Amino acid sequence: MRKPWRALALLGVAGIAAVSAAPAFAQPRPNFPAAGRCWQPPPPQTVEEAMHVAQNGAPTAPAAPAMLALSDGRLKAAYGAGLLVGWGETGRRPDFAVVTAVGMSALIAPFAFIGTAGDTAIADIFVCGAANAQDMAQHAIRLLDARVLEHIARNHEAGGRLLVALPGSAARYETVWDLGAIAASRHPESLRHMAAIMLGAIDHTTFVDPAAMPAGSGRVVTRNPAFRRVGAGEAFLPASAQGAARAATYLIHNGVLFPDEGDEYAAAQQAQPVALQAGVRLLPAHDFFLTGRNAASEIRIASPRPYLSFEQRSAFDAQYMRALFIDTYRQGRMSREWRATFVDRNAGRVYGR
Repeated sequence: MRKPWRALALLGVAGIAAVSAAPAFAQPRPNFPAAGRCWQPPPPQTVEEAMHVAQNGAPTAPAAPAMLALSDGRLKAAYGAGLLVGWGETGRRPDFAVVTAVGMSALIAPFAFIGTAGDTAIADIFVCGAANAQDMAQHAIRLLDARVLEHIARNHEAGGRLLVALPGSAARYETVWDLGAIAASRHPESLRHMAAIMLGAIDHTTFVDPAAMPAGSGRVVTRNPAFRRVGAGEAFLPASAQGAARAATYLIHNGVLFPDEGDEYAAAQQAQPVALQAGVRLLPAHDFFLTGRNAASEIRIASPRPYLSFEQRSAFDAQYMRALFIDTYRQGRMSREWRATFVDRNAGRVYGR
């Protein structure tokens, strides 16, 4: 069923973080002995996939900074996870100077922030067959050990930013959290603080109080009245990151996008009083693309294809998540899914990098 207001968005959180033009990421990357319990890359299914896999090589990540924004999508967050892991296998996925995530995508954001060394952990989170969302989050937290935390801290100190948004609900306000700042604080309770935020990402009844966290790591953000429901899971980037060093920006929207959604959002936003328009800095995806193009930035978006051979059958369907992860992983290892338009208006057209 179609759900409106899935526009990708730019959320103004200036003041929570500044972004370096070209952060020097910490080396070497850590190993993850706790990961790999479930995930083993599947063999190619087609001759085309086998040819791509044979051509995929050693990492050749460019030095230029890149930004990654992940939407929520609940179980469909498996789409973004699979795409990242498959893309990492090609050796052409950049390191990300900025990673932002909303809702369930917060479970993989810390591992995406430290590069391809975190890919096995990302895969395990979605394919290990968790009994429920809380079990899945707890598995992600177990993989977030002290070494990963230190790597996040060093990347933050080098100028990178790792931001997570918790969608609002009747039980809580919308909040944005600087996980890099929490890690860099070296607070003895940093892991516990990050665990609370990751659990809050999947449980919308949990309120994580910014006042109880290290100073400056969390803040309440303003709701945009143009969105039908609170939070809405739209992906975001900090306003201070826009156009930073003309960084390439990659936006993964875990819900199917429709051609007219950006137009609907823009009309609703324009109908608001001018004061509200100025006070809430949220932009739909097509506006984001226009802004990026004006700044000569490279912008790419990926979202699920409208028709897949499997579907979600329950509120928490581990088999569906695994199938979606593996399907998108195969697309990612073939350098597919990315496109330069808000939505693909030509059925069957494939965009690659």
